[in-house]
Amino acid sequence: MSNVINFEINSKIFYKDLEYLVKGYPSFDEVLIKRNLTPFNEKIVKVKELITEPKNIKENIKTLVDLEQKDIDKASERYEIIKTLVDKKDRTAEDVLKVAKKHKKGIATVYRWLKTYEQYGNKSSLASKREFCGAKGKSRLKESVDTIINSVIDEYYLNKQKYPLQMIYDEIVYKCKNLELKAPTKNTVRSRINNLHPKIIAKNRKGIKINETRGMPSNFPEVKMPLDIIQIDHTKVDVILVDDETRQPIGRPFITVAIDVFSRMIFGFYISLEAPSYFSVGQCLLNAILPKDDYIKKYGIKGEWVVYGLPKKVHMDNGKDFRSISLQNFCKEYRIEDIYRPVARPAFGGAVERVIGTCMKKVHQLPGSTFSNIFERGSYDSNGNAIMTIDELEKWYLDFLINVYHKTEHTSLGMTPEEKFYQGLYGVGEDKSIPFLPVVPADTLKLRMALLPAINRTVQKNGITIDYITYFSERLRKYIIPSQYKKLKPDLENSVICRRDPRDISKIYVYDEDIKDYITIPYADIRKPKMNLSELRSAIAEARAKIKGRELESHDIFEAHERLHSYVAQAKQEKKSVRRKDSSKKHQEKTLQNDKERIDYRENQPSYLTNTSKDEEDDSDYEIYPIG
Repeated sequence: MSNVINFEINSKIFYKDLEYLVKGYPSFDEVLIKRNLTPFNEKIVKVKELITEPKNIKENIKTLVDLEQKDIDKASERYEIIKTLVDKKDRTAEDVLKVAKKHKKGIATVYRWLKTYEQYGNKSSLASKREFCGAKGKSRLKESVDTIINSVIDEYYLNKQKYPLQMIYDEIVYKCKNLELKAPTKNTVRSRINNLHPKIIAKNRKGIKINETRGMPSNFPEVKMPLDIIQIDHTKVDVILVDDETRQPIGRPFITVAIDVFSRMIFGFYISLEAPSYFSVGQCLLNAILPKDDYIKKYGIKGEWVVYGLPKKVHMDNGKDFRSISLQNFCKEYRIEDIYRPVARPAFGGAVERVIGTCMKKVHQLPGSTFSNIFERGSYDSNGNAIMTIDELEKWYLDFLINVYHKTEHTSLGMTPEEKFYQGLYGVGEDKSIPFLPVVPADTLKLRMALLPAINRTVQKNGITIDYITYFSERLRKYIIPSQYKKLKPDLENSVICRRDPRDISKIYVYDEDIKDYITIPYADIRKPKMNLSELRSAIAEARAKIKGRELESHDIFEAHERLHSYVAQAKQEKKSVRRKDSSKKHQEKTLQNDKERIDYRENQPSYLTNTSKDEEDDSDYEIYPIG
């Protein structure tokens, strides 16, 4: 795993720059450590203190979430070969020899992969040597290439004639060449096919039907301790919220919930006024994985929410928000097995759905509830009785799960979720297991970045443009390829992977291989106002309605944003949709600030270009054009 701390007994760990050994776990969020040198003194420290210790964070190469697809495939292939050796504590030379022979690899090669993985502790370390040299990765698949792959697979692979992979791949290469697109690798196509659900393959290639509800267990035999499996899902909350200023109704929010299947404890959640997306999933997982002491204190809730750490498996729905490539790469990087709900097998996600259902019944007691249906609601005026803001709902839900749900006996467990969780934690009860502390990310900032949507872009001479908005920093200059070099070597690549927080698109984050960290890239014109992604989309729609006969430019978007902003105050009194957007913006800003306080958050402050003239040239044979 990438940048994580394992709290195994007798493992080495650093505290205040001194080396200690882990000796035990006094409580779920504390570790007993002992100096391995005289005077051999012992200390009990909080887990969060060890997470923020710089020496516990290994220098990391590029992570899977920032690698090109073929390197992800290569790293995953090599890890599958050595996986049994990694987990084998009494590994011998004979074990290595057997693996080498089985996979037709040299013994030295297998040893080298083992050494590399054990040094860095992550799958991405097993990528091609090019990554270790700091070479730039080539761009990810373009949208048009994705379309070609999907259409060819649909036409030729999902076909009763059972065309072979080579023929399918040749067809993809042929279509890409006709459109002057770079064809994907065969491994990429093979991976895409391997991700198809067996039911779809059986139906289209074999012409048979499978009753997938047959044989579904009512429990999960592979669940032996907390965090073995978590389930995650979305729902629309059955309550009308109000704007915190006007107190006018703004509609129902969405909630994303993750639960620990072993204990039925709520692992994490995220409430939003925006429709569910990969970002919702990412924020829910971020909330789930990190220790929650500071989060609870911020809301002034009494009690403990003790579950945290990286899970072993995640069960998810088949929606596109869960099928994101970014999410799949995140799971690969942190050695989380992602499992998707089979078609027509509703029992697969039953645990999380039952928990959500239990919580929704309690929501029906809140003012402004819409209840489950119109028959339950009857003549109740949900809009007229609504009084809760989104922040108040979040506080209520947090209090409910900590002090009510976690402490109420669960019928299928025969005890409370909290009691079941501690049984698994300390290895007691019927399901005895080895006592443990969860594995936690050491670099919380990289964890946050890994859970943000990724966008591949080419660095142009004026910076990086995403959705008509241009971003620039002097730190991007090294990625800009002068025109004379581009003519000599047309294959030169200058693409980067950008990450953007939908709550604040005034900056993007680019992974810099030289410093092995993210750098912050602001608007090219830093005078322009902040926006969230929803505001940006509205501004683009407004600009398109006004501008005809030419391509939109950055200044068009900001002018449209100003026009929309100018009538928000008046419209808030009249339109629920406007009130909802405004409330969503304020809530996003608050959650973003909470993230910054909770995470080891550091933003590089680059020096910005101050020259705004388009007529001045430097001696590098290219110009930088700030947007003004």
